[in-house]
Amino acid sequence: METSDNPRGRIIAEAKSLFFVHGYSKVLMADLAKRLGMSKKTLYQYFSGKEELLNVIIRQHAQDIQQEVELILADKQLLFPDKTRRIFSYVGTKLHDINADFVLDIKKNAPSAWQLLQKHKTDAAFLRFNSLLEEGYEKGYVRSSINRSLAVLLYASALETILNPEFTDQVPKELIQDMPKTPGEVFDGLVKVIFKGILLEDHKV
Repeated sequence: METSDNPRGRIIAEAKSLFFVHGYSKVLMADLAKRLGMSKKTLYQYFSGKEELLNVIIRQHAQDIQQEVELILADKQLLFPDKTRRIFSYVGTKLHDINADFVLDIKKNAPSAWQLLQKHKTDAAFLRFNSLLEEGYEKGYVRSSINRSLAVLLYASALETILNPEFTDQVPKELIQDMPKTPGEVFDGLVKVIFKGILLEDHKV
């Protein structure tokens, strides 16, 4: 993992902050160099271009999430409900870092970065969430009547919705106005629906 106490690490940290807040296409390498107090020539000594820099940022962000989630999954001292809450709280917090427009921006303007984001999303949905459900089933927290493969697909589709802002263009305005505004808030709401359902306890089917 890159640290911010060296030129390359400083570039990554500053670019990440700018990209996530302002979007990818609106941030110029010249602006980034000026913010860092270095020349564009120095910047290009570390990265061949803006999309390569973006790819590094996405890879690092995904690796941070992966490492923390795997540490929580491996913690044998945590009960399953606590483990679940900790994982989703952490992932939700990391998603709060990202402006929804940023995702749409890179889909249109940075295809290699978009493909990289899709890969990491797939790994998160199909591998780590599946591991979590498997543990919940083995320890008696997940009902045996639940199709776990379907639950994983539901979770994956939830992430697809969060990370694809174009989806909201298809939703009626009266629904959109009541939707959470950030990816992290949408994620929190979807997780509650997946794990708690929409029916009151007295009306569970």
